[in-house]
Amino acid sequence: MATIPFGTRRTRRWIPWLSISVPAIGWLVFGLFPSLATVFYSFTQYSGQPGTPLNWCGLCNYRNAFHGSSADFGAAILTTLKYVAGVAVLQIGAGLGLALLLRHRRRGFGLYRALIFMPQIFSVTIIGVLFSLILDPQSGPAEKIYHALTGGTNAFLGDPTWALPLVVLINVWMFSGYTMLVYIAALRRIPPELYEAASLDGAGRVRLFRHITWPLLASATTVNVFLTVVGSIGEYSLILVLTDGNFNTKTIGLYMFDTAFGQNPSLGYGSMLAMAQFFITLVIGGGLLFFLRRREVTL
Repeated sequence: MATIPFGTRRTRRWIPWLSISVPAIGWLVFGLFPSLATVFYSFTQYSGQPGTPLNWCGLCNYRNAFHGSSADFGAAILTTLKYVAGVAVLQIGAGLGLALLLRHRRRGFGLYRALIFMPQIFSVTIIGVLFSLILDPQSGPAEKIYHALTGGTNAFLGDPTWALPLVVLINVWMFSGYTMLVYIAALRRIPPELYEAASLDGAGRVRLFRHITWPLLASATTVNVFLTVVGSIGEYSLILVLTDGNFNTKTIGLYMFDTAFGQNPSLGYGSMLAMAQFFITLVIGGGLLFFLRRREVTL
């Protein structure tokens, strides 16, 4: 029998199946099974600790959350919506502004783009510890600057008024570099002849942006808005490091994490919160994608 690369003709037919078997098994073990387990546990009163009973209670966790007996659930939803709205608006605006400034291939611009993108490659723990030191109300440089300018003091991440906006700004600082790169790639695909023709017709910078740049960035805006919103809904690690969910910063992602794996774990109720987060992401993400795709066609 003739031998060909990667086996004989008879055995070659099995190579594609063997190639996908390992990732398929990984997806089944680490993806599908945990997802199905989450759905199951959401209908139980189970702490998740070894040796504790697993009590089936049907929709009890959902009733407790949606019928007002758990005020923390409503507060977490509201905080999540505020957080997502703040991050989406600021990150899209910052990314677009940086892209417009750094889209050209000029000397030094590559370094600037790399520096802006660099925070994304750092771990959340490093970023959280860094800003915890900067915003330390006792000895942090931000406190010294604030005291020099106003003569007062500020708890920053320990202040319910300041904590959530500061977490939003830190998140924007981390991820606006990625948004910028998506916009730069889209800007470089716009034919320069369009700008030249519009300039000959007397269009200024504002009209060029409004009638040429912004409509042709519709697909990039769809990508950036969708990824930013969906990622922000499930955010919990940065908030965990910075505030541990205190001072009105507990989003539904962190609420779920604390409930399922905290000091007094309740895996059943935490699984219900995970399901609630999934449906919130599905509704908001799906609605945004539908609206933004229709907007692309309109523009």
